[in-house]
Formats: sequence, C-alpha cells, structure tokens
Amino acid sequence: MKKAIIIAFVVCLSIYIIYHDVTTGTLSISTKTAAGPERAADGIPYETVTVTPGDTLLSIMERQQNGPLPVSIDKAIADFEALNPGEKAQTLKIGKKYKIPVYKR
Repeated sequence: MKKAIIIAFVVCLSIYIIYHDVTTGTLSISTKTAAGPERAADGIPYETVTVTPGDTLLSIMERQQNGPLPVSIDKAIADFEALNPGEKAQTLKIGKKYKIPVYKR
C-alpha cells in the first residue's frame, strides 16, 4: 500500500513538473525595449537587452532576428564590442543590460 501511494505521488509530481515546464517554462525570456532599434554614434542600430540565465550573444541575436544572423559572427562580435566598450562577447553577465546590434535581413 505504501509503495502504491509513493508511486502515485511521484507520477502526479512528474505530471505537474512537465505541465509547468510546457506552460510557463523554466528559463525566463530576455527583455528588450518595445520601441524600434536605436542608433549608436557610429551608426550601428541596437536594442538594449537584459541577459537572463542561459543566454549567449548568439542566442540573443538570433532571437531578435527570428532566425540566423544575416552577417558573420565575427562582424556581430565586433559590433557588440563597439557598442559595449570594455565588454567581451564571451563574458556576458546575467542581469546586466547590453546594447545588442540589430541587422536588417
């Protein structure tokens, strides 16, 4: 009897976890400004984005573009580092806001 109750509890808990993951998700979505892209002094269009757990520069940029980048990764990294002086694309910090370049397709 004890075994059946424990198994039922584990099954119910598993179903709830799967339901929560599918409906709400376990990772939050990065926030970005609602307005269109701004432009830096050197003419690079950008949006300000707050980094969330699991984000990488490439994942953020692909999410903004709704697909693959229309430029090379080297150019994307160079533009990111130009917009964010003193920051490296490989060392994004969770919760920090960065200017992320936006490209037209």
